[in-house]
Amino acid sequence: MEYITDREKLKIDNSIVTLGKFDGNHIGHQLLFDKAAEIKNSQPEKGYTTVILTFDVQPMNVVCGTHLRTIQTSLEKRQLHDQPNIDYLVEWPFTKETMSMSPEEFVKNILVGKFGVKAVVCGMDFCFGIHRSGNVDTLKELGEKYGFAVYAFEKVKYKGQEVSSTRIREAIAAGNIEDANIMLGHPFSIISTVMHGKHMGSKMGFPTINFEASEDKILPPNGVYATKTIVDGEELISITNVGNRPTFDDGNMRTVETNILDFDKDIYGQTAEVRFFKFIRPEMKFSSWEELKAEIDRNKEEVRELTI
Repeated sequence: MEYITDREKLKIDNSIVTLGKFDGNHIGHQLLFDKAAEIKNSQPEKGYTTVILTFDVQPMNVVCGTHLRTIQTSLEKRQLHDQPNIDYLVEWPFTKETMSMSPEEFVKNILVGKFGVKAVVCGMDFCFGIHRSGNVDTLKELGEKYGFAVYAFEKVKYKGQEVSSTRIREAIAAGNIEDANIMLGHPFSIISTVMHGKHMGSKMGFPTINFEASEDKILPPNGVYATKTIVDGEELISITNVGNRPTFDDGNMRTVETNILDFDKDIYGQTAEVRFFKFIRPEMKFSSWEELKAEIDRNKEEVRELTI
């Protein structure tokens, strides 16, 4: 899959475009991607190109001036969307120009002009254009005018409610990792470059890898989690602390610190992924390093016994 951000040089033809914000690449999004691939594969003689079209920022942050944290960073979105049946992932700049386009301008200038669109795949609740004035019915009317088909699908449900990025963000923020992962269809994770920390863990006998969490990414509540860490394609059992490390009096600095069990390689500067599976305990302040170490040893044994 090719990743594109430069709209000036962008020119794709004969495409099936899947439209949406796609924060999280959850099970509802995956349904749309699979449908686009299904359309392409059912008509090989057409030579269709499949495209995921999303935005480089959360539209609500531009429209309302908010700071909505996302489930995925751009790096994570690129890696987790990478799949063999999708040819292009395009992050279109969500600027004031884009925001002010009428629905027909969006279709004519972007979908037709830049993508040569032949089919659009989206959710039934998809809205587009200035003030979200266009909907699926609008898209179908414009499809008849500009010569493309529209395939719109109802949202997937979990526990009787629609799966959405908003609902998943709420589950993560509440520490409900298990439900978040089911709705995502994959583990909530952090992908970043491993950086040097204060090496406190090494001094206590359990070296850790440290991530600088993006300010734009949502994190679960402070605490210890059962995780798996992916390094060089290898999946390793780990425990991860999200928080301010009160035992070390790190103040308001929030860190993501992972101890990979039975692992002692130097991976500073490499990219790693930490996948979250289960909340173990809240972050605590211990009276001594010895007390903290004993608790971490207990947490490590608990994680070893989990099936994750």
